[in-house]
Amino acid sequence: MIDLNLDLTYISWQELLLRIGLTMAFGLVLGLERDTKNKPIDFRAYMIVAVTTCVLAILGQEIYSDFASAKDIVKVDLSTIVSGVMTGIGFLGAGAIIQRGDRVVGTATGASIWAAGGIGLTIGFGFYTLGIVAFGAISLTLLAGGLCRTWFSGNDDKEKEAKAEE
Repeated sequence: MIDLNLDLTYISWQELLLRIGLTMAFGLVLGLERDTKNKPIDFRAYMIVAVTTCVLAILGQEIYSDFASAKDIVKVDLSTIVSGVMTGIGFLGAGAIIQRGDRVVGTATGASIWAAGGIGLTIGFGFYTLGIVAFGAISLTLLAGGLCRTWFSGNDDKEKEAKAEE
């Protein structure tokens, strides 16, 4: 018989839903900003990255809590979760960065998908204030940065639609 362990030892179900819901909302907003500019990574990927990193942070806390009494036998290092997750998302973000002629494009998208993962980890570990401030700073950077780019260089921040080959 399968034993479904639905108990959380470190956080409550309400806290779990709050953390997941907040990261979903932040991932959605960051992703929509990129998606409305036809950038290569759409809002769903941002949401998936944010939620998954949040879940991995919570998982780390739950594992740590479950094995706290066995610390002489089992080593749980939460910083390993952070470094592994952020390295993995870095590869995803790097895929958005390409060279077109003499220009490199996708850097803000690559950086922002990586940031969405960082926000997910931050909120997943329960550091709400830090996650909210980071979300605000990154959102402001994307929105104001796009406007400044247009104002200073005359280049629109929106990606051109790819034309279908006939």
